[in-house]
Amino acid sequence: MSTAHSTKHSAIVIGAGPGLGFALARQFGRELGEVALIARSADRLVPLVRDLQELGITAHALTADAADLDGLRGTIERAVAVMSPLKALIYNAAAIQPARPLALDPKTLAAELVVDVAAPLAAAQAAAPALEANGGGSVLFTGGGFALYPNPEMAALSAGKAALRNLTATLAQDLAPKKIDVAIVTICGYLAEEGRFAANNVARAYWDRHAAPADAERPFELTYA
Repeated sequence: MSTAHSTKHSAIVIGAGPGLGFALARQFGRELGEVALIARSADRLVPLVRDLQELGITAHALTADAADLDGLRGTIERAVAVMSPLKALIYNAAAIQPARPLALDPKTLAAELVVDVAAPLAAAQAAAPALEANGGGSVLFTGGGFALYPNPEMAALSAGKAALRNLTATLAQDLAPKKIDVAIVTICGYLAEEGRFAANNVARAYWDRHAAPADAERPFELTYA
């Protein structure tokens, strides 16, 4: 599950795939030394973990479905138990099913909001005790421009990202006294192979937020445009 590597700290990336999820795991893994990748499919994680290990990063692959809140909490707790002190939790999962409002089944909307809003909260709640015990850290959520500019073709995702944005604002107030910085990275654009929206460049913005001095001005939202 991991490589032998002397580390001081670790990060957890939920919603790890070959795009931004992998870029986040690589960025935080390089900086902290150890990272856990969580996704629904174990097969999907195998090549990602292998690539991280080849870079000398201690990498763990764990499976969880974000729609299963208890299962997600348990997976995070297991990761915390086997890794170096946790310093960052990154929630990068989302339910993406195109539909206009009138065609959107309310049950589908409710299910998507579990993944897009309730699961990030459950993940933060599960990680917060470890982050506090380790002297603080970061909880970072992947947001999107649909929170600011709703797209009727993506009604559920637009609602979910808007709700997550507001949840972040309130959660940040609860966790600040515990020295845990909570922020949403609102990505106003589409990932690309190169340029500003290349996954590696976007991932660096997450790291820069995590690494910002505690006395720096840190609003709950980082708009990446």
